[in-house]
Amino acid sequence: MIKKIKLNGTNVKKKIRGWIDAALQYTHNHFFCFLPGNISRITSYLFKIFFSGIIIHKNQISILQNLPKDGIYIYAAKYKSCFDFLFSYTRYQQESLPFPEIGFDFKVVFFQPVTRIFKIFLAGLDSLLQNRSLPDPYKNGYFHEELLNGRSAFLTLMEKKGFYRRFVKAKSDPLNYLIEMQKSIDRPIFIIPQLIFFGKKPHRSNPRLSDTLFGTEEKPGKIRRIVTLFKKPGKVFVEISEPMDLKQFLNSPQNREQPVEYQSLALRNRLLDQINRHRQSITGPILKSREELEGTVLTNNQLQKDMARYAKTHNIPLYKAHKMSAAYLNEISAKYNIAIIKILETVIDWFLNIMFEGVTVSTAMLNRIKNLSQKSPLIFIPCHKSHIDYLTLSLILFKNNMPVPHIAAGKNLSFWPLGPIFRGSGAFFIRRSFKG
Repeated sequence: MIKKIKLNGTNVKKKIRGWIDAALQYTHNHFFCFLPGNISRITSYLFKIFFSGIIIHKNQISILQNLPKDGIYIYAAKYKSCFDFLFSYTRYQQESLPFPEIGFDFKVVFFQPVTRIFKIFLAGLDSLLQNRSLPDPYKNGYFHEELLNGRSAFLTLMEKKGFYRRFVKAKSDPLNYLIEMQKSIDRPIFIIPQLIFFGKKPHRSNPRLSDTLFGTEEKPGKIRRIVTLFKKPGKVFVEISEPMDLKQFLNSPQNREQPVEYQSLALRNRLLDQINRHRQSITGPILKSREELEGTVLTNNQLQKDMARYAKTHNIPLYKAHKMSAAYLNEISAKYNIAIIKILETVIDWFLNIMFEGVTVSTAMLNRIKNLSQKSPLIFIPCHKSHIDYLTLSLILFKNNMPVPHIAAGKNLSFWPLGPIFRGSGAFFIRRSFKG
């Protein structure tokens, strides 16, 4: 009797085991970090509507289209955001481009098919009962296998508890993992930095109250992100920075013989620097307040010595030399204002359409200029002296997501009302002659 009960119990266990294995397809590799490309039509349709207001230009798409076909593609963003991940998942799939289905250290729950949610919970419970631990996609080779099978992924370079995760809790780091994977395979891994812009305003050294409450345009909060997306469709746009070939990076002389920890840190810093430079090439440098700018310039050691020498040579008190310097700085400096630039954009656009049949722009040259602006300062020199030249150049750059250049203007143009308008658009005024 006891043997029969034990036999029946064993048979029941085998049946349950067989049912669990069949339900899990004989693997514990079911994770919330994976969002399959074939989600429900309703969810897919809602994603398309939600992200339809974000602009991604053809020249950005061409960057992805021109990548080697045998590569493994990893999209990278500066800050962790499901918004960025789901945008890449949705829009690149629409464009028939490699789209990320894997989000390193992401947990996408609400948009998963119901059957997948069931499998994920069942796999976790079964793994806990069998192995006393949850399945780990890093350790069990899940990421490695999926990437080799043609999946693309998404990762972030900075997050709130990134240092704590990597160095205190000793959790796996995506960049470390990718470096180790690249060393074990021949196929190249390409890391593709992605930036989503919610405006082209320069970053301020002193944030405004709205930035404190709702986040900056670089790192917007949920409310600012959604309001901007629906209230001002077309203002949000995407830029793809130059993809990085991980194999070439690891084979470079400065990285080849270094340990993985050093290579990972160098890679992270390189990608962050590239993203920051790319953002600055569009928004321009940090916009300092007038007081901060005056303080920086007028307290310069060399200028202090020059003012002291000037005061002594001209037999005047030092404070008068300081006062003169502040007046000259006020006379020269620009007062960059994005609102004035947007108004001038409309006026110049209207004027050019009235005066000319059209303006021809070389896209290839613009892309080259944008790439150069990420590496060094640029100085534009018009072919001949004309107000139309610098106005047209400023309009073209602004329309193509580059900052309006500061324009060297003669002091004779600083009269009201043109002076304040020109200053607001980035002009600075210099004298054509000097006394003494």
